[in-house]
Amino acid sequence: MIKNKKIYEMKFAFYFFIIAQIFNFLGVFAEKVIKDSSEFKEIKWEKIKKNKPLEKIIWKSYKGNINYFNNEKKEDFQFIGTKSNFREPTTWRNRILRFSFEEIDMPDEGENMGLYGIGAYEQFNPWLYGGITAYGAATGRRGGFFTGGYTLGIESQLVNNLFFDAGGYVGAGGGGAAPDGGGLHIRPHIGLKYDFNWGKVGLNYLYVDFPSGNISSDAIALSMDFPFSSAINNSEDSEMTAVDYFGADWSNLSRHRSHLAARFRSYSPASGSKTTSGRSLDNSLGLVGVEYSYFLNENWFATFETAGAATGGVGGYAELLAGLGYRLPITNNDRLAILPALTIGGAGGGDVGTKGGIVARANLGLEYRLSSDLSLIIDGGYLTAPDGNFDTQYAGLNFAYVMENFAQDQKGAPLEKTDLIQITKWRFRPAHQWYFNAQRRGGSSQDMQLLGGKIDWMGGDWWYLTGQGLSAYGGGAGGYSEGHWGVGVVSQKWKNLNLYGEMLLGAGGGGGVDSGSAFIYKPSVGIEYSLNNDISLQTGIGKVISNNGNLDANTFETSLVWRFGTPK
Repeated sequence: MIKNKKIYEMKFAFYFFIIAQIFNFLGVFAEKVIKDSSEFKEIKWEKIKKNKPLEKIIWKSYKGNINYFNNEKKEDFQFIGTKSNFREPTTWRNRILRFSFEEIDMPDEGENMGLYGIGAYEQFNPWLYGGITAYGAATGRRGGFFTGGYTLGIESQLVNNLFFDAGGYVGAGGGGAAPDGGGLHIRPHIGLKYDFNWGKVGLNYLYVDFPSGNISSDAIALSMDFPFSSAINNSEDSEMTAVDYFGADWSNLSRHRSHLAARFRSYSPASGSKTTSGRSLDNSLGLVGVEYSYFLNENWFATFETAGAATGGVGGYAELLAGLGYRLPITNNDRLAILPALTIGGAGGGDVGTKGGIVARANLGLEYRLSSDLSLIIDGGYLTAPDGNFDTQYAGLNFAYVMENFAQDQKGAPLEKTDLIQITKWRFRPAHQWYFNAQRRGGSSQDMQLLGGKIDWMGGDWWYLTGQGLSAYGGGAGGYSEGHWGVGVVSQKWKNLNLYGEMLLGAGGGGGVDSGSAFIYKPSVGIEYSLNNDISLQTGIGKVISNNGNLDANTFETSLVWRFGTPK
């Protein structure tokens, strides 16, 4: 009782301090806005002298970095039934890639669990950032423990290269037979970061809490932030030259390849591989997943991959890895290439004996470029759990959508002034779903709630391809996660409203949910309301059905939709 009281007091004090700091920063920001808005903004005119005809003379109005001729209401300049001649400027978004590690205390006496984290964040302004984060078990005995969710944080420069950082994470997940309750994961943090120019190294005090479970622990985390930037442009122009798209910055940019791949792999466990209960693991395992690779220059690339079991009787097994690879063309026309890569991360669940969860993979891929946008990659390799009883060789098939990113460096392929830039349309959808009377192992049924995200590639005005991931946070199903690929259709808009429908195939398991071997499919329909050109709200109904388990439940979901465009 005394221990629980101390834990409660520690949680209350820590949450109170974090909230107080956030309100303090908001107060300072509000005071600055009021102060700035009360000042008289004098407009200065500067004539930039050029030895050109009168119509080429450039004028600009400025006060600091304020542009008084930004068109904030572009529709005022449009004629009905025509497209505006106004071209929305390309915006460079500052972003952060974060890796972290912490070790937390578990309820059992003397047990610890090491968690690694991978996060990608948008820098909304100089002091506020937010985005998605995933955590997975790497040490201990809870291999297969994963959570995913959303992070919001603030940072402020204290002196020179030293920064204050505070924020919070809310996510869903669990697994590894951990006492995670419904799966809701809360993680506030506060700490310091030092800027080394190439990135920031941080030391944070944090608190990990599963409110409906028995995991509650403070910890010290080490983090590394790597800054990068990317271009965003929602213009309707289908093609523009590099100088039109990027303006005067075009000569300081280079092309960086990336690809997003749908992945299918077959695992053949080695002799000696065992389940967590000590039985031999002899069945072949089928996995479906997604992989994203970004090229640091013309050959080296960083790669991120996640997958889950769909066949083999290990429903709930999942992986999350990151690493480096090298692309070596073997034909002059660049159509054929080999791609060796090394990745490390976490894996487990589904009774697979990865113990603490850390795994390493050596992979060799053979790529064939079907077109400038599509590639077929056949790969194979070996995955091992160093402190567990799971080793496997595998073969895989990957269908990759190839993209070109533009970076403010000279490390990629050079950019020509007359190169045509096309805009690829995307959507990101943070989502919340309810499963009604979801069947559990043992014959019972119970409602459950899930949190996740969806990324859509818009193939046209009426259809899209989608990749989605969700994890349970309520309903006593902590550890249940699912990932899907699918296709969707969208109706024409009527008074800001349109209808949509989706069909998804993928894998889902864990948390005591009766999903059989984990292969599931999800049809759904819904309605979307557009708040503006970039943001919409969605709500829909559907079904989640297991191929050979008893899961067959009605679903209801709500989503926020963010539309954006990227150059290629």
